[in-house]
Amino acid sequence: MRTLTFRIPASLAFTFAATSAFAHAQLQTATPAVGSTVASPNEIQLHFSEGVEPRFSGVTLTAANGSTAPLGSPKAEGAGKDILVVPVAKPLSPGAYTVHWHAVSVDTHHTQGDFQFTVKP
Repeated sequence: MRTLTFRIPASLAFTFAATSAFAHAQLQTATPAVGSTVASPNEIQLHFSEGVEPRFSGVTLTAANGSTAPLGSPKAEGAGKDILVVPVAKPLSPGAYTVHWHAVSVDTHHTQGDFQFTVKP
């Protein structure tokens, strides 16, 4: 009985540790919002489910014609460093844009994705 008393808590500890080890920084919200139409933004904010490492994370911003908009260096903000903020170097022309992002969470897991928004005239 004594052995069983130690095995159950140990098993639960390993189960919960394994569950947290598989966590990834998932995109929760973005500014500009996914699919939105906005005035030219001066930054892109990506809110993740956990902290991210800005040195290993990044964003590219592509116009509908395939040109890439110049962006500044990403930085992590928020209490949990879960907001990746990327300055937009100069005003964007009206039209559709695609944000391509990749993030490395503080536990070193990689995620990536993309979404679109439109800059209004």
